Amino acid sequence: MVSIPIIGILKRDLDDSPVRITPFPDDVAALAQAGADIIAIDGTDRIRPATVASLLAAIHQHGLVSMADCSTFADAMACQQLGAEIIGTTLSGYTTAEAPDEPDFELVKTLSDAGCRVIAEGRYNTPAQAAEAMRCGAWAVTVGSAITRLEHICQWYNAALKQAVL
Repeated sequence: MVSIPIIGILKRDLDDSPVRITPFPDDVAALAQAGADIIAIDGTDRIRPATVASLLAAIHQHGLVSMADCSTFADAMACQQLGAEIIGTTLSGYTTAEAPDEPDFELVKTLSDAGCRVIAEGRYNTPAQAAEAMRCGAWAVTVGSAITRLEHICQWYNAALKQAVL
């Protein structure tokens, strides 16, 4: 048996806000009750149903560790000042019109150099990319679609093979 912390999130699609990751204090309570060790929230500066400060406070009231999923250095610094213990680069590139293909190594390094505990996340599709994130100062790396979403893996192979024969 392996003992590792569980990061809990609750994703919602809201009509009046682009924020999807744990947008409500009630979501925090549900994740705490479900046994999460760390609760991640959207830490971006966007229209939202509850403030980042109120969500972080709710996490801390449950005695849990908070993670703010951010898109920019400014988002991350604001969240760290509000008490977020972990900063995720989860939303880097996803709050603009089109997401880049590669991970945001520069943001990982900049945040690490600024003293943040960074979990690198977002477009880490190869072991080499994960290793580079660690060299940039990441505390950990989240690998998602590269191991859980077969349709993405097939698309990556298809695109690479098409490019090779063109």
